[in-house]
Amino acid sequence: MKRHRTPQEKKALSLERDRRNVVAESQWGGRDAIARRKQWVNQSHRKAVHQELSALSGHLPADPEAVESAVASSKRHHWRKTPDIPLGEALLLRRSRSATGDGSDA
Repeated sequence: MKRHRTPQEKKALSLERDRRNVVAESQWGGRDAIARRKQWVNQSHRKAVHQELSALSGHLPADPEAVESAVASSKRHHWRKTPDIPLGEALLLRRSRSATGDGSDA
């Protein structure tokens, strides 16, 4: 049977488990930005591969090893979303910023 929690326990769990985005963008803009960054990584890799292969297109017939090495030589950009921080830490960060007088709302 599920144990009932006191309001204090619920608050402590909420501060520990709930996450907040503290990167410079808003939470709604962040959703779009994540998709845009993933799109950029994939598009830039495809473009680099295409440029490597177009440089080889003058050679007849195309050497399979040369094609493989050209594709492998094009490096993929890496991007990973920074993880959100727990709500308790976000509130502490917000309090410290307001105490120092930054004027920025986290």
